[in-house]
Amino acid sequence: MSIPDRGKHLYYRRLASPRSLFVGLSFFFVLVIYIYVSNYRGVISLQNYSLLRLSESTNIYHHSADLLNVSTTAFSSTPTLERKDNVKVKSLLPTIIPPTSWVKYFKQWHGLRLPVITCRPRGRLGNIMGEYATMYSLKRHYNVTVVINNDFKKKIKYIFLNTSLPDIPASAGPFKLQDWTPVQYIGSWNNYAPIELAAAGLLGPKKFVMEKYAFEIQMFHQFKEELRKEFTFAPNYTTKANGFLSNIMENRSSELPDPVFVGFHIRRTDYKKFIKNRYGSHLPETAYFTRALSHYRTKFPDAAVFIVASDDLQYARSKLDQYHDVFFSPGFSAGEDMALLASCNHSIITVGSFGFWTAFLAGGEVVYADVTTKIEYRFSRKMFEKIGLDYFIPLPVD
Repeated sequence: MSIPDRGKHLYYRRLASPRSLFVGLSFFFVLVIYIYVSNYRGVISLQNYSLLRLSESTNIYHHSADLLNVSTTAFSSTPTLERKDNVKVKSLLPTIIPPTSWVKYFKQWHGLRLPVITCRPRGRLGNIMGEYATMYSLKRHYNVTVVINNDFKKKIKYIFLNTSLPDIPASAGPFKLQDWTPVQYIGSWNNYAPIELAAAGLLGPKKFVMEKYAFEIQMFHQFKEELRKEFTFAPNYTTKANGFLSNIMENRSSELPDPVFVGFHIRRTDYKKFIKNRYGSHLPETAYFTRALSHYRTKFPDAAVFIVASDDLQYARSKLDQYHDVFFSPGFSAGEDMALLASCNHSIITVGSFGFWTAFLAGGEVVYADVTTKIEYRFSRKMFEKIGLDYFIPLPVD
């Protein structure tokens, strides 16, 4: 099949079977209807945005000039595929765009097939790991080109040694944010549909930069074992973590059973104000700490040993220092705390992205705080259960 010459317009091939064409057209028209209804309800506006337009009834599609020139800076004007916060929704699918609706292009950028996706690093270590995992899962799910820019690489290169996502080609020159089209959440922090639209090719053959703390657990959790390899700590981190745990074992009475290490992360400092203002909630306190400790002490009598790390060690010590089976991380750096807690057998977490990753990497059972929030919260019981993290066990906060 020959591809007509249309100057700068780009073309792609779709499977030519009537069934795949029908499914693709059906998805397009359903999306258009949804956009119309959402716009009617005042949810979104379609100003300055246009979806891909189909040509005649054929397996050849193309982009119109107005699409190639569109600005996607303001995602309040992006068509939404929002995952509704509805009690009838019992689970979240890993992705929202079926392969029959993907768009593939011939156009390349410095030898890489467009679209190309990178990420502007936002937040601290836990957030950045979530951003990396989201990029990794986009590549795995959508077979889209994903690259790491220098700004992002600087945040992780001294901590993790096995990351496999490639760098931006040297021929492209320095990473300049203004040269990339931003994609981020729409409506709520739990709805990053635009990044999937971009990955599926539905926003055009462009260079996209993910913004605003993408952390798509429902997309990346099925790649858990792959991500645990991606996030392999540098030797200096693992050596310190192993040395800390070995020291506890050497000083442990021979009459006691072999220890079962339980990493315990307590998030404090700025999160106290953040979770109150944004989610109308509060941080777990002593009641939750006691329940979590009791859970593992009952499960592993005389064997449970708790390793505590926190961004407020003084607070953590004031609450837990009286227990003989509790030990505290030196707290020299976020990387060292992460490596230490990830080296444990099981986990206790409170709130936030850092605690999530300590538990995710540790790989055992996870006890978490069942916080109540006024809006859907990423690290909550509702989200974990929708995603299907059955090894995450909620305990009451109050």
